[in-house]
Amino acid sequence: MNAEELLTLREGWDFEAKLAGGRDGRGALPESLWETYAAMANTQGGQILLGAKERRDGSLELKGILDLDKVERDFWNTVQNPQKVSANVLSRDHVRRIEVEGKTLLLIEVPKASRTDRPVHLNGSWERGTFLRVHEVDRRADRERARRMLADSIRDRDSGVLDDFTLDDLDADSIRRYREYFAVRRPDHTFIDKNDEDFLVAIEAAKRPRGGDGVARPTWAGLWMLGDEASIRELLPPWHLSFKELPDDPRDPRRWLDRVHPDGMWNANLFEFYLRAIRKLHDGLKVPFALEQGQFRVDETPVHDAVREGLVNMLVHADYQGTTGLRAIKGRFGFEFINPGLLLVPAEQVWRGGVSEPRNPALQRLFGFLRLGEREGSGGPTMRRVWQDQHWRAPRLQEDLENNETHLVLPTESLLPTQAVEALEESWGDDFRLQGELGRTILVTAQAEGSVNHARMRELSDAHPHDLTMKFQELVRNGMLESQGRTRGTFYTTCLPSNDVSSKPNAATSEPNDASSGANDASSGANDASSGANDASSGANDISSEANDISSAPNDISSEQRRVLNHVRSSQRITPTVMDEAILAICQHRWCTAEEIGAAVQRKVITLRTRYLPRLVEEGRLQLRYPNAPRHPHQAYRAQSTKESEPST
Repeated sequence: MNAEELLTLREGWDFEAKLAGGRDGRGALPESLWETYAAMANTQGGQILLGAKERRDGSLELKGILDLDKVERDFWNTVQNPQKVSANVLSRDHVRRIEVEGKTLLLIEVPKASRTDRPVHLNGSWERGTFLRVHEVDRRADRERARRMLADSIRDRDSGVLDDFTLDDLDADSIRRYREYFAVRRPDHTFIDKNDEDFLVAIEAAKRPRGGDGVARPTWAGLWMLGDEASIRELLPPWHLSFKELPDDPRDPRRWLDRVHPDGMWNANLFEFYLRAIRKLHDGLKVPFALEQGQFRVDETPVHDAVREGLVNMLVHADYQGTTGLRAIKGRFGFEFINPGLLLVPAEQVWRGGVSEPRNPALQRLFGFLRLGEREGSGGPTMRRVWQDQHWRAPRLQEDLENNETHLVLPTESLLPTQAVEALEESWGDDFRLQGELGRTILVTAQAEGSVNHARMRELSDAHPHDLTMKFQELVRNGMLESQGRTRGTFYTTCLPSNDVSSKPNAATSEPNDASSGANDASSGANDASSGANDASSGANDISSEANDISSAPNDISSEQRRVLNHVRSSQRITPTVMDEAILAICQHRWCTAEEIGAAVQRKVITLRTRYLPRLVEEGRLQLRYPNAPRHPHQAYRAQSTKESEPST
């Protein structure tokens, strides 16, 4: 293996290099190895290379390991010692020796641990020894996060009986409607003739515990599915179910066109939410073909079916004992389903199919009795195939480790959007048109979605990972893409030809800069940082100079806001409320990036991104410049006006 092949091996993976030299320089396992092993096993897996170190620029300095036999033997002895590591997730094939430039190194490929092995923890303590891999850093998980992972390791938790509840805690109207749907979809089923109590026991919405008093009591799944909202909230105070339809125009001041949320006008259990949300998700759905119209899925198009699958998947896979709610979103971009709880299997496995690993199997059965979400591991491939048939951009799964959430996005945008193709053709001409299918797909995805990475291209293409890496590197060498980040964190954005930057359209937004206006309206999104330059002669306002120099802030910053900003800049410790006020003042009537906000308040960007900005967006006090691409490399924030700001649902 040469250095270039090693680079290919690294890219697209979470990767960590460790010297493993030991005191005598002959080789020893570094103690930090085990934190990295546990963190990778608890998230998405990764690679650990022993015998090398990573330089500041991301390149590798290869040292090799002299006594490799001892290092490998010590590794296997330790990884199989439960007093040190709670679980060995490796087989012999996961550890191999490689030769690079005459140096012998040890490469360890760590897969994601199964749900029954998580959390993989160290030194016998899941409370203190659980680690997560976040932004290429091993981070100790807080006790609540580790507890949620431990709870996920137990199968069929949702089939447990709630001893302190009775069938009176279920909603009679919901039971009646569920039975009506059941009878229509399963007209010959033997459960139809049972009375309500026996029916609920038969579908496992309730149980009569052995050795008990013979009284049927609801299960967790039964309460979530058919329960009275007040009873559900007694157990789960954060309970929240939300559907929103967003305006087509991102500049529309309305935060939604339609929504469903627990407003006291309906009983907010899962079945009632499903009935309301699925009608709104399907309403107005247009597809290139149509089958015979009807009420149930056999009479609907495959697109209707795939959207239904997305909604049911969200409900079945949610961690209902988490702290955030479930959100289904419909907009110009397509559909998004957000649930608390991370994936129990790797995203690649979801799209391959064949493995069914629901977080709530009893709840899955309750939907399955209605012939909803009963595909036994084929839902992912089905959604992907339906989207391919429509020539839409492939569905994608994203894990938000910071908020412990999973996002399923079903875009209804063309695989090759006309606007993105035209922008690339205008910028690169034949250099773009003569690209093969893989190169065009990479460039168009980067243009349309703001950026692209290995994981996204594996969703869009069947190309081998090695071929993806080679194509990415070729496009970077040719100046058509710019890379940022390292290993799995590497993402790529489109570039403009260096000989004609000023005349090309904005790469991120495809909106022209109007120099004749004499001013750059930051709120219009017309001038983006990705354009590469600001025309000083146009008299444009520079957002970053406004953010850094409070005295030059626009007149719409009040004297009180100026006082708050100056207080934040001059104080090391302030309350979150004061920091919120400062951020909102900076972003009032203008778009500001996290870096610009950080410079203005003299705080680290990572602090803003983990403690303040996501919360302010969730609360509806900040809006995203690119709401359909939260991780956009040029993401910016603007304060909502007072009349728009209200608690987010």
